[in-house]
Amino acid sequence: MEWWVLLIVLIWLGIVSWFDLRTREVPHMAWVVVPLLGAMVYQTALGGWRLVFLTLIVALVSERQRLAKLTELAIDRLPFWFPFLFAGLYLAGSHNPIGAIAVVGFWIAWELRCWGGADAVTSLVLVLIWPDLSFVLALLVVHLLVAIVATGVSLVKEKKLHFHQMPGLPLLLLSVVLRSLFLS
Repeated sequence: MEWWVLLIVLIWLGIVSWFDLRTREVPHMAWVVVPLLGAMVYQTALGGWRLVFLTLIVALVSERQRLAKLTELAIDRLPFWFPFLFAGLYLAGSHNPIGAIAVVGFWIAWELRCWGGADAVTSLVLVLIWPDLSFVLALLVVHLLVAIVATGVSLVKEKKLHFHQMPGLPLLLLSVVLRSLFLS
């Protein structure tokens, strides 16, 4: 891993995390779409075109309503996209199963509204840069620790258990820091 990629990612994530903490959104989707395109170029240059292909399919599926309106075709239903998703998952999974499962998992989290759009796209950027188990483990550890701490605080202060909504981009930043310091 080149140090300059990590530095660029940390600066970018620091900026978008600051916006996420202040306003719960990024100022413009270009803040995450442009890095996604850069990560696609980076992963393709490393020979991971299959993972990029799966990411492109996931991006198209995410925009299926807009594509249907634009093309005036009946492509807004999820079953239409299943063959493309399975083909992309098979191609990417045969080359990098961890990365492929992560891409599909992050997309499903967005589809189920567990993550916002910027969180999902940012996670795709990060998995394209680090399509390995250490990034996925770092992400899981950070989310688990934050959930335990937030639950503990609410149990002590409010004496009740409830779900917490945390800004996702700072957690992704912490995941990158954890991966870089301890898991790489």
